[in-house]
Amino acid sequence: MLKHVVISSIQSAFVAAMMLVIISLPTFGGAATVFGFVAFPIAIFWCFILAYPLIWLRQHYKFSEQINLAIYTSVGYVFGVFTPVFIFGVSGAEFSQNTVVFFGLYGLLGSLCAITAWNYARKNVSL
Repeated sequence: MLKHVVISSIQSAFVAAMMLVIISLPTFGGAATVFGFVAFPIAIFWCFILAYPLIWLRQHYKFSEQINLAIYTSVGYVFGVFTPVFIFGVSGAEFSQNTVVFFGLYGLLGSLCAITAWNYARKNVSL
């Protein structure tokens, strides 16, 4: 199972880094690549933390694919929203439209990572 945790984590973190580069490229240009290099270890940290419980849940409880997708996506969104809070310490930030968009963007990136992990687990874990 450790092999599946590592592979799904690397795959999901790579998706997060690439999506952050794609989203940041029009605004920041070449510096977006630096954002991707910084985001990869952070994303792989979260993916390692979340991969084992989610894969264990998938192996031991036979939920339908739609429920598994909902679990992965919601957990990915929540952890994606909390990522800037843990990294940047923005717990005391003012509540504005920009803050909501910022947190929503990270939540979306977390959901995309979770969907990538779900796709890996769906194809390779419980065959």
